[in-house]
Amino acid sequence: MEIDEAFLPFNEMMQKMLEIDGELFTQEKDIHSYVYEFEVNSPIELDIIVDETGKVKLGIVPPLYRVETSFRPSYHSITFKADKFEK
Repeated sequence: MEIDEAFLPFNEMMQKMLEIDGELFTQEKDIHSYVYEFEVNSPIELDIIVDETGKVKLGIVPPLYRVETSFRPSYHSITFKADKFEK
């Protein structure tokens, strides 16, 4: 059993977040910025699957839609924080 295709596997999301090299620039405006740390806090929906070997797979996605109901849906919250480390 696989996670819902609308969800991104948790490990892929972490890899994409960490691909930021820390230098943002535009040659046209001669502007440079250096990012040493960042933090992202977001509500998320989870898709939790346990495969036939007992391995847990997590899929995450920002809330896909908002539906007015007599009770509020419960979203999870996740915070990512990355600090640049140099030897």
